[in-house]
Amino acid sequence: MKIATFNLYQFAAHGYYWHERTDYNTFSVSEWEQKQHWISTRLHQMDADVVGFQEVFSIPELQQLCLAAGYPHFVCVDTSACRATDAAVYYQSVVALASRFPIERVHPVDIAPAVRADLPIPDNFRFSRAPICADIRVPDLGLVTVYVLHLKSKRPATLDIRYGADVAWSHRVADTLQHLSRGTIASLLQRGLEATLLYHHIIARLEQDAAHPIVVVGDMNDSEDSIPLAALTMQERIYNIGGLEPEYWPDDTKKWLFEYRLADTFRLAPNMRQRVRPFTQIHRGTGGILDYILVSNALNPKNCDAKAEISHYEVWNQHLESDGVDDRLQSDHGQVCVELRPCDAQPSYASQLNQRPAHSVHTIADIRTRQDFVEYAGGVFQSHYHFKQWDSTDKWKHFWSFFFDNEYGWVTSIYGTIPINELYQKQHHSIEHVIPRDFLDRYLARKGAPRHVRNGATVNPFNFAPSERGLNAKRSNFAFDMDDDHIVRPYNLELHPDNFAAATGFDADHEWVIPSSNRGDIARAILYMVLIYEIDELYDRHIATLVHWAKLDSPSAWELAYNQWVYSRLGIRNPFIDTPENALQLLNNRDLLDSVEYQQ
Repeated sequence: MKIATFNLYQFAAHGYYWHERTDYNTFSVSEWEQKQHWISTRLHQMDADVVGFQEVFSIPELQQLCLAAGYPHFVCVDTSACRATDAAVYYQSVVALASRFPIERVHPVDIAPAVRADLPIPDNFRFSRAPICADIRVPDLGLVTVYVLHLKSKRPATLDIRYGADVAWSHRVADTLQHLSRGTIASLLQRGLEATLLYHHIIARLEQDAAHPIVVVGDMNDSEDSIPLAALTMQERIYNIGGLEPEYWPDDTKKWLFEYRLADTFRLAPNMRQRVRPFTQIHRGTGGILDYILVSNALNPKNCDAKAEISHYEVWNQHLESDGVDDRLQSDHGQVCVELRPCDAQPSYASQLNQRPAHSVHTIADIRTRQDFVEYAGGVFQSHYHFKQWDSTDKWKHFWSFFFDNEYGWVTSIYGTIPINELYQKQHHSIEHVIPRDFLDRYLARKGAPRHVRNGATVNPFNFAPSERGLNAKRSNFAFDMDDDHIVRPYNLELHPDNFAAATGFDADHEWVIPSSNRGDIARAILYMVLIYEIDELYDRHIATLVHWAKLDSPSAWELAYNQWVYSRLGIRNPFIDTPENALQLLNNRDLLDSVEYQQ
């Protein structure tokens, strides 16, 4: 499912004006056709299943446009308003919702009694733009509640002030600034009140069913660190509940804190990690954020029981700075679109996974194809938990205990010379992911791998290596990375063991290198992971290098014991970790290794 928020910028049909009767505030016949064509094109480009619109004046025209664009379901809960003195001039816009999926029910957003009791709400209060709250029946997800918002703008209600000729300019300036001050606060109060009313409405639904998926889309008219956004998401840390500080809270309190908060999808999407947030509007030459998509905990990847998660976040903002077309013929906002992927494996992907191998491949000699390899290895390892959700107990149980329970504490860290028992005693130990965890997350998400598969890749014990904390923070042996959705790959995999400074992990030029003593361990881990998780990004020369390393550096006794230890506990094994004779059969299997080669 993909969902988007789309501020249309004064969607008023030809013959109508917005706010004032001026030539700029209306569209000619050709301009109106151009604007509608641009909107239709953008809808096609985003390919969203559900779209929330703002700044809608001409409702029937938008509904017809959406129907032609493939959105048969449409709802609007208010009517746009024209001036009493001029029926051709709109002064009040509305929000709208279009969907490819059935809209089963629309709910009014009422004023919560607690808000009325605690805040000075006028008797005639109304939202600046009435929000939509709709239940949509989504394939593979069930019922999803979608809110469409357009909170009060920052602009003061009015600055239509006229001064007599005899009024001194000093007074005009002072009076104007005071009007601005009052108007700005009035707008903030309205926007903040709208935000908290919406939050209370959302929580009322979540108190009935905390696992219910909710998506909030819209133009919030404020920055991500603003008070209204804080009131709507409630992500700020809580230090006191009912007079009790955190150390006195029950164990499940943290769970409920997550359940009753909304998360910003920009911070959840794997393709946005370590990236500057894309702007959604340019104001006086500076990009800013006004448009957001928020989700409840049922759609948060940090929730182990999430029904779906954000897999992609994109802002369509190129038109704001590069095409030279007037914003009114397009939009003065960027469109935000996110993709939600169900956490359960979909049939199209599940059919590719050998999750429960038949074990028809009994020996390494039986391995001919990649599928044979996966079967012999024990299938694609999956997990309910991500590595980030492991605590020290999990890391001990699933990794470190092997070295101490089996008297392998003398084994040195993968990139250094300090024994594991010494590192552990000094609390300098760290689990190294041979293929970096972040790469696995982003790459497998891009491929559409279900959540349990991605989690499994992050906690697969054959991608672990003992490391020293300081070194682990500085380096990566997997020379591949991702730039947005694109793989960045080296021409060659470099290995300079002769220059390796054993005490530091760096060569004379302070470049990270892989020590020759462990190059086989690294090669076997990488070859196993790329075969199991279909990371088909290696050039032929990359594969040749890894095979060469694995042949030169055969598995050690502790590595063989570790392979057996993992197999006895989890039922998976790395087929490359075997006797030299057996491993050589795999390393010489060109059909098998060619299956991971990057196909341009």
